[in-house]
Amino acid sequence: MTHLFRCLLGLAGLLLMAGSGHAQGVGYGDWQLHLPTNRPLKLADAGDRVYVATEQKAFYFLDKKQNTTQVLSRRDGLNAAGVVAVAYDSVTQQTVLAYNDTNIDVLQPNGKVRNIGDVYRKVAQGVVQAGANPINRVSMGAGKAYVSTSFGLVAIDLKKLEVSDTYTNIGPGGTVVTVYDAAVANGYLFAATSAGILRGSLALNLLDYRNWTLYQPVPAVAQQLIYPFLAVDNGQVYAAIAGGANAVFRFVAGNSTPWQAVPGSYTLQFRSLRGSGAGLLIIDDAFGVRRLNRTTGAITTEVPPTPGTKTQDAVRSRDGYYYVANFTKGLFRVAPGAGQTPEYFEANGPQSASSFSILADARFNKVDVFSGGYAERYGPNGSGEGFYEFFDGQWTNITAETQPSAAYPNPTRPVRGTRTPDGTLYIGHFGGGLLEWKGPGNFRLFNPNSPPGTPLLSVIPGRVDITDLAATPEGKVWVVNRHLQAGNSGLFLFDPAATSWQAVPFTLGLDVLERITLDDNGNPWVTVSRKTDASSVGGPAIGLYAIDPTGANPPRLFNSSTGLPDNQIYELAKDRRGYIWAATIRGVAYFREPEGPFATTAGFTQPFVTRGEGTGFNTLYSEAVRCMAVDGADRKWFGTDRGLWLFSRDADEALLHFTTANSPLPSDRIVDVKVNDKTGEVWVATDAGVVAYRGSATVTEGKPDCTAVFPNPVRPDFAGTLGISGLANNALVKITDVAGHLVYATTATGGTVTWNLTNPNGERVRSGVYMVLSSDADGKNGCVSKVAVLSK
Repeated sequence: MTHLFRCLLGLAGLLLMAGSGHAQGVGYGDWQLHLPTNRPLKLADAGDRVYVATEQKAFYFLDKKQNTTQVLSRRDGLNAAGVVAVAYDSVTQQTVLAYNDTNIDVLQPNGKVRNIGDVYRKVAQGVVQAGANPINRVSMGAGKAYVSTSFGLVAIDLKKLEVSDTYTNIGPGGTVVTVYDAAVANGYLFAATSAGILRGSLALNLLDYRNWTLYQPVPAVAQQLIYPFLAVDNGQVYAAIAGGANAVFRFVAGNSTPWQAVPGSYTLQFRSLRGSGAGLLIIDDAFGVRRLNRTTGAITTEVPPTPGTKTQDAVRSRDGYYYVANFTKGLFRVAPGAGQTPEYFEANGPQSASSFSILADARFNKVDVFSGGYAERYGPNGSGEGFYEFFDGQWTNITAETQPSAAYPNPTRPVRGTRTPDGTLYIGHFGGGLLEWKGPGNFRLFNPNSPPGTPLLSVIPGRVDITDLAATPEGKVWVVNRHLQAGNSGLFLFDPAATSWQAVPFTLGLDVLERITLDDNGNPWVTVSRKTDASSVGGPAIGLYAIDPTGANPPRLFNSSTGLPDNQIYELAKDRRGYIWAATIRGVAYFREPEGPFATTAGFTQPFVTRGEGTGFNTLYSEAVRCMAVDGADRKWFGTDRGLWLFSRDADEALLHFTTANSPLPSDRIVDVKVNDKTGEVWVATDAGVVAYRGSATVTEGKPDCTAVFPNPVRPDFAGTLGISGLANNALVKITDVAGHLVYATTATGGTVTWNLTNPNGERVRSGVYMVLSSDADGKNGCVSKVAVLSK
């Protein structure tokens, strides 16, 4: 048995080296957060690491020795997303994370993550009523982590790793108070609350509000001011107010006026207080990072502020360097004193959480996120922050900040894009025209008669709205130009090679188009903008048109009278059978006639759920389906205001429904969803940022190689799903042991098959080498893959 295991380890090593290109990445069924990391809010110095929590709830650490950063998420063992508070305990060498949903994780020195879900469960069950922002801060003291919340103070025993106490009704008369911060010193627990600063002896029962004493550091005339910052330095407790010209106060026990103002500490906006090995750190907007000298009481500026920015937090390392969270500039390290050059660190990610649409191109394995947007009824909606491109595991941000004007024209609000077969990216801007992008400094911008002959039209002078684009296999680009100029078409076919334009003749509604897709015959299907009343330019919401670009057939109108569930349409998509799908404000529908829209009078069909959630009703009939995508198995992904759905290819069965409650989605409002057919990743844009889900369906182009097995080898502690991609599309797959005994049989979803590593009895398979045998439905394009499984 020992000899067999050693042989397996040897084979596993060979497989690992041979398949190293596939050894990294996100496992099947796992999520990866792609949130911006450039707006840090809170820091925790954990020895060799500095942990960073950001405004957009991204969480990462800086390795001080390697000067590298790494974003952490569920795939790294975290149990939730959206870290809002973090603190490190030097005694137990543990880091406590508090999430926006009130979940709590403890990062242990051995690398393991211990979840403490007591508070989360109580909130979910309604036992504890949390506010809109339930977690404020995590503080350490006397062997415990104190989590300050909107419903009180939660104490976590760092040895037992359990909640030891929850102080809720500790305000005057036993009222519930919001706790902003906590501190422990000299046997007492301090809590900065909505009622004032409370102090109680740890030797007493602090569940009884009568054992707490209420203090207000400020004079009686200003007692409504709230002090949300506490810190302990060298056994002394300090407090500071969030805003308003005021000072830092020091607690002096036994004094008739126990809270004493610290001379020279006045400022307009405190951001944080920190104890350090060299004195209290005072972080504020006006002075940056200051330090209170323990011996002389003098206050010196250690890290001057950067004009026009906000210094949110800072920690002092043992070597004397400061790590500073600057809301605009990011995380940096600097030696104390004026004139020092800071070193900036930023984990790779998109520039912003603003995400209006996604383009996932499997041919080039690139994903582009466009940050612009417009309101529900097409008014300008905020300012665009450029676009972000994900390729080979890295983000490149194309914004006004990262590119000089000569390299990037920075037109207004990039909203959607398409890519031609040669790799050129075309971007439509809501207000800024059409951008042809081949890279920094290599672009063309099209606006009315610029270059001469460009037929694009303005909705108002200086504002050219391009709402959608679609590339043809020949490299031409359909451009949807919503302009409101009655009698003029807003649908154009652009030929980049000749720089020529062709306009589709005007039909009622073609001046107010929004979305487009192309069918298998090259016919564009375009939606008329959603309207509120018949007085709107172009008439009321009238559905969508199928258009014959040759002009042999007049445009054909589809609306609720021809099968659509509603005339207000958000997106169109073509599935792998050539069906045209419409996502509307009241569910979805599809057009499936093979002869095309001009050779039949048939209309749209609304799918009917026959299995699972929603059985007995039209699919998502009560939902505004704002976006959709088709994966490699022809299954349908729908984005709604209540999360993300995966349906069967006919949309008659809901297979998955993801929300913030059961996934790392940063919001339930799904803005866009697209699938990278090469990797199977489902890219999801929400109104709070972008995430990717590793789906189990891909599309294999050309001859299958069936060499992508992930993970391989399978280690004993692996508890996920194994995936084999690169198979013939919809292949027949059998998995056997080396003796030929059948272990698992299935049909691939597109070009990928997944296996949960169990045998027909539902038991995890034994250690060994397993053969993956596959072929297409005709018995051709067969191939054999191997995977080594190491079980406990």
